[in-house]
Amino acid sequence: MDEEIKKLREQLEEAKRRTEDAEKRVQEEQRRREGAEEAARASQPLAIEPYLDACHSLSLAIQVLTDRSLTTQGDTTDPTGRVYPSRISKWDEFAAKQEEIWNLLSDPSFTSRPTFPSRHQVDYVRSLISPISSEHGLRHFERDTVENAVQKLVDAVSENELLRQRLGLHGTVTFESHTNLGAADESLSEPLDQMAVSGPSVAGATSATAKVRKPRRTAKSKGKGNRADQFCIYRTTNGANIPTMAIEYKAPHKLSQDEVVTGLASAIEPKRDVIGQDCEGFVLASKALAAAVVTQLFSYMIGKGIKHGYVCTGQTFVFLHIPDDPTTVLYHVCVPNLDVFDDDENRLHRTAVAQVFAFVLQAVRTAPPPQSWHDAAATLETWAVEYEDVLAKIPSSVRKDKERASHYIPRRWQGFKRSPIRTRAFCRQLPTQPLSDEDEDDDDFMHSPTPKRSSNSHRNGTPGSGGRSEGRGGLRAGKSQGIQDRLYCSHKCLLGLKCGRPVDKTCPNASSHGQKHIDRAEFLSLLQAQLAKDRGPEADCTPLYLSGFVGSLFKVRLSMRGYTLVAKGVETANLEFLKHEEKVYNRLSKIQGRHVPVCLGLMSLVLPQYCDGGVYKHFLLLSWAGKPLSSSDGPIDKFVGTASISKAITAIHRLGVLHGDAEARNILVDGQRPM
Repeated sequence: MDEEIKKLREQLEEAKRRTEDAEKRVQEEQRRREGAEEAARASQPLAIEPYLDACHSLSLAIQVLTDRSLTTQGDTTDPTGRVYPSRISKWDEFAAKQEEIWNLLSDPSFTSRPTFPSRHQVDYVRSLISPISSEHGLRHFERDTVENAVQKLVDAVSENELLRQRLGLHGTVTFESHTNLGAADESLSEPLDQMAVSGPSVAGATSATAKVRKPRRTAKSKGKGNRADQFCIYRTTNGANIPTMAIEYKAPHKLSQDEVVTGLASAIEPKRDVIGQDCEGFVLASKALAAAVVTQLFSYMIGKGIKHGYVCTGQTFVFLHIPDDPTTVLYHVCVPNLDVFDDDENRLHRTAVAQVFAFVLQAVRTAPPPQSWHDAAATLETWAVEYEDVLAKIPSSVRKDKERASHYIPRRWQGFKRSPIRTRAFCRQLPTQPLSDEDEDDDDFMHSPTPKRSSNSHRNGTPGSGGRSEGRGGLRAGKSQGIQDRLYCSHKCLLGLKCGRPVDKTCPNASSHGQKHIDRAEFLSLLQAQLAKDRGPEADCTPLYLSGFVGSLFKVRLSMRGYTLVAKGVETANLEFLKHEEKVYNRLSKIQGRHVPVCLGLMSLVLPQYCDGGVYKHFLLLSWAGKPLSSSDGPIDKFVGTASISKAITAIHRLGVLHGDAEARNILVDGQRPM
């Protein structure tokens, strides 16, 4: 009996073990399956809501070294004069401007589509984060955790046709450490200023073996150095590279959150409140540091003609905007790691990535400042200030004594629409909102340049048509048609203006020219006078942000007669290049309008034209010849293109000018005819 009971117990225990083993195998299999599913989910692209959430986790992972022996302190330098604002004021409309951008983004085609990096990729970025002890380390942290993410978000918007039209985008953005981005493409025959002119008939002819001198830039827009730590460049589809935003990094041990908040607790008038004042106590020291760092970035922004920028410590962001009055700069302080509330429907708008993303789009949509803005900026006073010098003069005991410090108080943004992106706390679906004979061939070509109009006007759109707006996108207020909406005059038209021939009736601007052309001398005189006076937002002269070996291109229009053409501008230091180019065009006068642009001559400006840090005082006036072949929109007939290029180069060489660089980037095309 006992043996049977013992055997039964053993059988029960064995059955129990088998059951437990089976359950363990089931549990292990379930854990393995769940792990595989989680790994698969972690590798899946994210929609914008979880992506912003994941990016915010990177911001929360910031580590700051404060040990003086482990951090960079910076070297004192000879203070350099920087232009400074008369007043540094709070930007009361910042939140409304940011939310305006988010409202424009409210479409499921953008907010619900999983197109952004996976959690696994974000986790990899987190593994690379190192403690911040210098501006160099901060720059890497911001690039990895903010700027790369912002660029992906802007790319996604630019690939979405509906949002692209809403925002008026005609390109995307990149973050660069400088804005001297080279001249791979320009809408003007680049090598003409370097072509060799041969033959005894031209005085001072340039030898084909002459050494090419490099262009110089000696004049600069008023502003220190024109170099911030980082720039956001708007690259349009027509090849323009437009600086739209500047960034200044300050390591958090050099500019603490409390110093920023205390220093910018109220408006500052640097001349009254800071310059020449002693930095006694934490409040005054903080105000001096805040004024110095804002002035540093403000001066760069003025120099580059940029109206948006921000100071970043990794923990604190100070967003800046220079309004139509360039003597004032507006600021808004954000601490993203404190601004995000879990129960706030707009919580993800307040993250670092979301704030910079909306700010970039805000900057891209803002019109570049007019020449009158630069004229006013030229009257700003200078302050011999370097941030490191201001910091070095403040005793460490003063920076540590925070008894009177103003601490950051995060506030909710009230009165805005609910978030267009679905957050964890609030989820809702938004509705979609629809929105042969050479003479005969050449004569045809000399008529109007190919008219191309985009469906949405744009401040810096296609140089041939494009739009002028309240910003770089959208509809323009004021005049019904701005200069960017105007088509260029035909080659035949401008050749008629130059040579006193009849008006080309096929020119798109013929109705404005009158029954007969004015003479060239009068044209030059009228345009020179106009450029000296017409310098406001509606001016009939605008930079195209296309630069070459030397100089930059502008689109100009003589308002009273409608003549619309391009001007190649150079600074005085490079005038000899433009004179040489004019000499080349004079030698090629017989083929102007057929194989090379029509040249109406060289003009010295009464007041300079400003563009991207350059101060341009001389214009060479030319007919519009199109885009470089290397960046042409449409396909060019291979045989027609090759034959036309060969014919043009042969014609140039026959007139004693050696074209030494007939590459695609130096051949312009408008329609099917290269030039």
